[in-house]
Amino acid sequence: MGTVGTILQGIAIVTGGLIALAVLVLAIGPLMIPTQPADGVKDGRELGGERSRFLSVPFPGYPEGLQLHYIAAGEEHAGAGKPAWFLLHGFSFSTVTWEPLLPSLGGDRYTVAYDQIPYGLSDKPDYQGEGPNPFTLEADVNHLFGLMDALGQEQAVLVGNSAGAVIALEAARQAPERVAGLVLINPMAALERPTLPKWLAQLPQAKRLSLLGGRWFGRSTELLERSYYDLDAITPEREARMTQHTAMAGWDRAWGLLMHRSLTDALQVRGPLEEIDTPAQVIISTEDEVIPAADSHRVADALPNAERVELQACGHTPQEECPAKVAAAIEQWREGQGL
Repeated sequence: MGTVGTILQGIAIVTGGLIALAVLVLAIGPLMIPTQPADGVKDGRELGGERSRFLSVPFPGYPEGLQLHYIAAGEEHAGAGKPAWFLLHGFSFSTVTWEPLLPSLGGDRYTVAYDQIPYGLSDKPDYQGEGPNPFTLEADVNHLFGLMDALGQEQAVLVGNSAGAVIALEAARQAPERVAGLVLINPMAALERPTLPKWLAQLPQAKRLSLLGGRWFGRSTELLERSYYDLDAITPEREARMTQHTAMAGWDRAWGLLMHRSLTDALQVRGPLEEIDTPAQVIISTEDEVIPAADSHRVADALPNAERVELQACGHTPQEECPAKVAAAIEQWREGQGL
């Protein structure tokens, strides 16, 4: 064999070895991720502040229901027969995101912001694969209506930011009689995300990687930083409250289960947006770095009964960064709709 052949053979051997090593790492590496769930308090009531309220909503497989943490403003029957307002946060956020907006919305109507499962101080269920999964979009809608029922609210206007807007839209699609209006703030509803085949997602490696991803997202403030146009507006207190859920036992396991569910079940409205004729307002931040403004415009274009408004110099969570602008936009729309 000539010199060139020897070199090529050596390259082939090294390349084959590297490929084999990469496959071995991919196959075995994730199995080295520890699965012991985080320690902490078991009940969010131990961490809640003066404004915190807690209610359990029924869900199959959980005899005592699932406990939701919420905060509220206004009287339960305020507004002379007007519907209550329920606020739905986005992925990895919590009721904290609504605190700057809550006083203005709750001035003359009952307004509720709650932590979706498994965020904030709400329950962190350990789903073992039997019965309905508490981390699906269908479960999210179930939890929302369960909370409305527990609070005696038959109908509501739903205000959803990002992923919360998807839950709001699906609720309106499933039960239009219970949703009087929709305010969609930088909705994630136009995002088309690929999913994995179920056989691949069920591999132990995929489950361990989901757990690793849940732990990273749960401890990180990167999404918060990407959600602001003016980073100087993020206070150290706001950063600390972004990770308040990490004080609860099993938070990482629950976030990992949520991430694993998302591998095969993208958070998408289960039917065409064109069929949702609920009165809607789409609030679009022109400087949003998480959901492109063009995507939010696509949602507004698809909804048959939607108005839209653009906000300048605001990021993905304008309810935090630009609450006065959001409140003014909602108030103008609300008056026009009689809500």
